[in-house]
Amino acid sequence: MRLPRAITEALDDTGLPWSVENGGRHAKLKLAGRLVGILPRTAPSESDRRPTLNIVSQIRRMVRDL
Repeated sequence: MRLPRAITEALDDTGLPWSVENGGRHAKLKLAGRLVGILPRTAPSESDRRPTLNIVSQIRRMVRDL
């Protein structure tokens, strides 16, 4: 699965290990072994920014709470 650039940049900026696990209908994003968020298997397009921004916000929130 190909992630939008904003999500991969946010994950890389944390400096923590991250992974993407394919589930039944969604891909699970994990950061340092903890679930950060889920995305549909068809990743949001670059023109549809809201889902991407929501995931980026979830990543930042998790890092802040660690």
